[in-house]
Amino acid sequence: METISLVGYLEIFKNFGLIGLVIVLWWMDSKRFTRILDKYKADMLEQRRMYESNVSLVKDYKSVASDLKDVVIMNTQAMTTLSQEILQNEYCPMVRINKKKVIKGVN
Repeated sequence: METISLVGYLEIFKNFGLIGLVIVLWWMDSKRFTRILDKYKADMLEQRRMYESNVSLVKDYKSVASDLKDVVIMNTQAMTTLSQEILQNEYCPMVRINKKKVIKGVN
C-alpha cells in the first residue's frame, strides 16, 4: 500500500496548492475504494461457488432420498407379507396339519 507522510502532503500542498492536495487525496481514496470493491467481488464469487456446491449437494441428497424411499417401500411390503404369513401360520408343520384336519372335518 502506498502511503504518503505528512511531509509529502506538505510538499504537494506547497507545489500544487489546495487543489493538488485534494486531487492526490481523492486519487488515493479512489485506489482504496477500488481495492475494497475487488475484495467484495472476490467474496461474492466465493459465495456463489458455495451456493453452487450447496445446490449440487441438494441434488445428490434428493437422489439418495429417492433411493431410500424405494428401500422403505420394499421393506414395508416385505414386513406386511411376513406379518400376514405369521398370522396365517403357514410355516409351522403342526398348525398346518391341524388346519387340514379341521378343514377335512368340516366338509
